[in-house]
Amino acid sequence: MAAQAARVRTAACSIALVTATDSGRPPRQPQTALAAPIAHGLYRDVAAIEWVPSDEADVFRLMFSSGLAPRYLKLPLPGTTVVAREVLMLPALRARGFPVLEFEHSSGDLTEIATAFHVTREVPHIPGADLAASDRPAARRLATRLGQIVRRLEILDADTIPGSVRWDRRPSHWWRPQHRALLGDGRWPAAARQWSARILERLDTPPTGFGGWYGEMLIGTDGSFVMIDWTTAGASWIGEQAAGAMEVLAGFGDDIKRDLIGHFMRGYAPDGLAPSKLEELRLWAVHGTLGWVMLQPPTDADIGIATQSTQRCESSDDPAEWF
Repeated sequence: MAAQAARVRTAACSIALVTATDSGRPPRQPQTALAAPIAHGLYRDVAAIEWVPSDEADVFRLMFSSGLAPRYLKLPLPGTTVVAREVLMLPALRARGFPVLEFEHSSGDLTEIATAFHVTREVPHIPGADLAASDRPAARRLATRLGQIVRRLEILDADTIPGSVRWDRRPSHWWRPQHRALLGDGRWPAAARQWSARILERLDTPPTGFGGWYGEMLIGTDGSFVMIDWTTAGASWIGEQAAGAMEVLAGFGDDIKRDLIGHFMRGYAPDGLAPSKLEELRLWAVHGTLGWVMLQPPTDADIGIATQSTQRCESSDDPAEWF
């Protein structure tokens, strides 16, 4: 009877299905045939289902006739495990005090649905660059707190966090193809090839920490934030997550990035960085440049920009000067 009622409500709402536009992503068909029965199976007053294009999953914004605030339904793309891992991982991180999304519903709440999914409430968001432009003290508070959180995150044991990506030695995994390709590209200067050789050596060393979160946040106007999109989170090396977080803060604006990275370091390393930890942080900052540029065959201009970025990392022991 409940399943039949859900089908009736789905049919009544189907005309209200709308799709976000101008995402800039390659077109694909959303899994609306799966989203609709989940939405109507969980809520009785769904008025519209809006597809929100995403690189890693199918995300739908659910709107309600009762005035209930919007919810977001996240479904996996076919053949992927991101959502299933988040269903396991995020409650474990939240229980440890990390600011991650809280599920209102997730896999198992509808026994007739075999696909992994989760539903969360809508969280207000202001882009980081807008926060930095409108309220610098709030942006500084964000940076300091992010440093504190990343310091705690990096020392987690990935084996104790369900859903974590596991490290392996397969040649096709863990950025090894990108750095091997750089080593084989004679256009790169010797210094860059030396960095890639060092990074490959580190990638073949079993990691002892946690990371792989790419810095996606829902940011409040007061500088609070929720960490989202744990696509590749799991086993990682100390310093990798911090380097990525600093790069995210650098994107808040050229005129404030050094200030924000300085505040990040106050949270991340309040007593300063030991020389060995500074070098690990430098290595992962360089990886953040070289690895990403090699995801596609780089142009000569790409190589020039990446080389300049690498040289900034080499020339200063102040991480605020690297980005």
